[in-house]
Amino acid sequence: MRRALPFSCATACLALTIAGCGAGEGSGPAGAKTTPSTPSAPSATSQHGATVRAAVAATSRTSARMTQKHRLDGSASQGTIDITGSGDFDFAKDRGSITVALGGTATFQEVFADGKVYIRGGATGVEERDWYISDRDRSPARHLLRAPANDPEYTLRQAGMAEDFVRAGEEELGGAPVVRYRGALPHEALTLRMEKETKDKLEEMRQGLGGRIPVDVDVWVDARGRAVQTRLAFDVAGVKSVNTVTFTELGKAVKVDVPQGEVVDAPAPPEAG
Repeated sequence: MRRALPFSCATACLALTIAGCGAGEGSGPAGAKTTPSTPSAPSATSQHGATVRAAVAATSRTSARMTQKHRLDGSASQGTIDITGSGDFDFAKDRGSITVALGGTATFQEVFADGKVYIRGGATGVEERDWYISDRDRSPARHLLRAPANDPEYTLRQAGMAEDFVRAGEEELGGAPVVRYRGALPHEALTLRMEKETKDKLEEMRQGLGGRIPVDVDVWVDARGRAVQTRLAFDVAGVKSVNTVTFTELGKAVKVDVPQGEVVDAPAPPEAG
């Protein structure tokens, strides 16, 4: 799917800057077993795109246990940065709570409810701080493939905007059969709700790459036609940024405890990590 594109040291530096602290894994989900697709050279069809969009919509109408891993592999000096998260989310009601860890250095709690996002936390081992609150829709995307406030619904929406899907193969995920589809992320999805500064840098990168920033999108669809895993992956000039979100226990009851007591208005839309 990915074309050979021109790049330079300047492009690599720009990519690393935009990627920021973020990530997933590039080679595939842990525990997934892959068998080759029946077609030796699968082609993109509108039917595959319709299948994926229907699967994303199905997951968006239910609830699930979600886990995410966002990995940034930079230069040798930058090393690897992992941001991980897990929690329960009711996508139909736009309510959920997740815990996010930035390596072993910081931990954050996040609650999504009633159009708001509540965030508290900081350096590991430090006493918990006040809850900060902001309008959920005001939280902008600041990094490449990093959802604002680590919002899993945002990443699910991005995956549903991808194009040119092919049927990539049959696999097992969590012991259940799934079909993996692979597509490409269009620029409008890549820059969804993105702050202007980062969006301008991405536009500069796009020009340096010949008019397209290559981002692969993988969506795993279960036998009931639901998206049970998404992965967005960028790999250019030695910089890799991958965001993987897995959905399990679909349909589970989700209880969300909205923070009470003293809640501080965030001076700017908050971002954990």
